[in-house]
Amino acid sequence: MDTGRVQTGRVGTGRGPGRWRGRWAQTDDVSRVVLYTRTSLPPVFVVVVAAAWVGLWPQVPDSVPDAVVVALLAATLLQTVVTSVVLDRRVRERPLGRRGRVVWAALTLVAVLLCFTTSENVRGPVLGCVLALAVAPLGGWGARRWVPASVLGAVLITAVSDAPAEGARLVVPFLAGFTALFCGAAGTVAVSLWIVDVVRRLARAEEDRARLAVAEERLRFARDLHDVVGRDLAAIAVTSDLVAELARRGRPEAVERAEEVRRIAQDSLREVRAVVRGYRGVDLATELDGSAALLASAGVRCTVEARTDGISPTARTAVAWVVREGVTNVVRHSAATWCRLRVAASDGRVEVLVENDRPVDGSPAGTGSGLAGLAERLRPLAGTVTAGRDGDRFVLRAQLPADATAVPA
Repeated sequence: MDTGRVQTGRVGTGRGPGRWRGRWAQTDDVSRVVLYTRTSLPPVFVVVVAAAWVGLWPQVPDSVPDAVVVALLAATLLQTVVTSVVLDRRVRERPLGRRGRVVWAALTLVAVLLCFTTSENVRGPVLGCVLALAVAPLGGWGARRWVPASVLGAVLITAVSDAPAEGARLVVPFLAGFTALFCGAAGTVAVSLWIVDVVRRLARAEEDRARLAVAEERLRFARDLHDVVGRDLAAIAVTSDLVAELARRGRPEAVERAEEVRRIAQDSLREVRAVVRGYRGVDLATELDGSAALLASAGVRCTVEARTDGISPTARTAVAWVVREGVTNVVRHSAATWCRLRVAASDGRVEVLVENDRPVDGSPAGTGSGLAGLAERLRPLAGTVTAGRDGDRFVLRAQLPADATAVPA
């Protein structure tokens, strides 16, 4: 018998997130990464554009009309907004359709044309900023798109600058510098989107692992049931044929064989009930370890606290069934990010608590067949089970005598 144990999964504090953590604590890792990417990229673009204008502003000649300056500001602002919208849709897995791409290209062309409303010494830096913003979203479409676009952008800005007039010695640095700038912008976006995609794939893999774990448990149960029922049904079939043959011949041994068929059927029924109720090989420690592993495979942070001194074997078996049913509900009927399992014995009573966050609409609230069956198993032991929402949590709580000896019906 255990003298007491505390087992912690990947993260374990034993307490769910407090209300002070707000909405951030109630979201999963994928949503957090997506939210971070969506909110971090646009400020980066704004900072880059602002820094470009801080360096450019002293170089704007006094002869440049205010309307031209406003047009240049509008060009950079327009391209910043367009780039932010395109990337936001890409991060949320809502890519632009054909019409959206046409609008994107048209707005980018407008921003580029606005850059040609001023002199060459001002046009170059503003055009470079606009083209960098235009190439950046291509980072989400692979290097085969953004690398050629970066080269073309570098060629365009070099062609409209003073570099060709100064000789070949400035053309190559111009091309190399702006190609590196554009590739850097697109590469930064590509890395950010790659991280989001990796996190999404890992989350899907965790979901697949959870489904596989449940499927494996079902297969194990099916194998146990087949081993019991298949053997006995084969024996019943053979013995029934023998009973029929003896009866046709009027042999008195037919009655004895018929009694044997009944005995085999009764034994098979008892074994099937044992398999269904889980009383063959059900161990509380094993069930706690298996539940922690199942929750971890489902990507759920798990804490297990078990104090089992003074619990009778019958009560331990019942507690194991409560843990199994509770964890199964967490995996199948919630979008939980953390789960707490607690088994404590005090004052002659055992309390089992299975608590998780983020129950989804339609999740069991004490009326499901699994929980109803669990209540039926605990009733002969003078035990009770309750389940339902408690704020933003779902709580399954069961209590029964620690010295229970009755066999559940």
